Amino acid sequence: MLRGARNRFELGRLAALNLLNRDSIYLRLIELVRLSEAVSWEHYPISVGAAGGQLNLAVGKVGKGSPEVLVTAGIHGDEGPWGVWAIHKMLQGVILDELKGTLRIVPVANPLAMEADARCSPVDGLDLNRMFPGRPRGSHTERLADAITSHALGDADSVIDLHGGGSWCVNSFAFQFPGGEDLAQAFQPPIIVDGALRDSTLTGVARSQGAKVTAIEMGGRCGNEEKWAARIARGLRRALGVTGVMTSMPKEPGLPNPVKVGPSRVLRPSRGGVLFPVIGARTIGTIVEGGTVLGKLLDPITMETLEVFKAPFSETAVLLLRPRLAVIEEGAMTYVVASPKEA
Repeated sequence: MLRGARNRFELGRLAALNLLNRDSIYLRLIELVRLSEAVSWEHYPISVGAAGGQLNLAVGKVGKGSPEVLVTAGIHGDEGPWGVWAIHKMLQGVILDELKGTLRIVPVANPLAMEADARCSPVDGLDLNRMFPGRPRGSHTERLADAITSHALGDADSVIDLHGGGSWCVNSFAFQFPGGEDLAQAFQPPIIVDGALRDSTLTGVARSQGAKVTAIEMGGRCGNEEKWAARIARGLRRALGVTGVMTSMPKEPGLPNPVKVGPSRVLRPSRGGVLFPVIGARTIGTIVEGGTVLGKLLDPITMETLEVFKAPFSETAVLLLRPRLAVIEEGAMTYVVASPKEA
């Protein structure tokens, strides 16, 4: 009888150890789940109009509790899919165990504008980033802004708004705002600019609620699209560490310190024509000497030079450029430049 009791005890002990091992393995598998696999999605219907019916605004959520952080992309449709590409890369590279709060995501904030490859929705032509906090019974773009404010922004402690060059240009800077300088710097961008304090932007509304914010203008159509997306994804991961919603990450070695610049200047043609770029995408985010020829405006019939775009400052930081031959209209944003200054 004693031997039988001992055998039953040993079998019970082995069974308990087996359960503990299974639980441990199960818990470890949970830790190794990619964040992208844990995101749950809600779709909010937005009126398009009499002919278009409705579209759905997708808002992703993962985690619970504080802090709460919102990441958005695609507020301007002509900024293309690069922001959502960077978000996806970040989510694929992070495991669930790294999450410490609540992360909300709006990867395509302006669906019709993105489909049209236009800054604004073709339904009403309004700039989404001038419509916040929006109106629930307003035009299409005002309803988009309201839905983002109500269902995504909420009481977020931090907001990271990804913009970028998009289909016609490439960018290389981050906007920093008072109180959120560490968010912008976490991206280790080539250039940092003080952002304009506007009440009608997503970051403006978020700041009015006490959130830390940044807006990132990096990447776009060029030969290094994937490298830019990967760099933005790594910067986003570091910034999420700064917010506290994820574990902290060290700075990326090998990247130069960001250059702080003064107010930016936009170079535009006085007439329409063909842009012949002299500097290419490799120049973005660098400083060139004053007088450097950036590009030329050519007559579309004779190919005669009509205008020459030159670096206007003794040292000129290049924030935005069009890297490819293109037809441009009068007044089109062609280059954005600034003068470096002490940080």
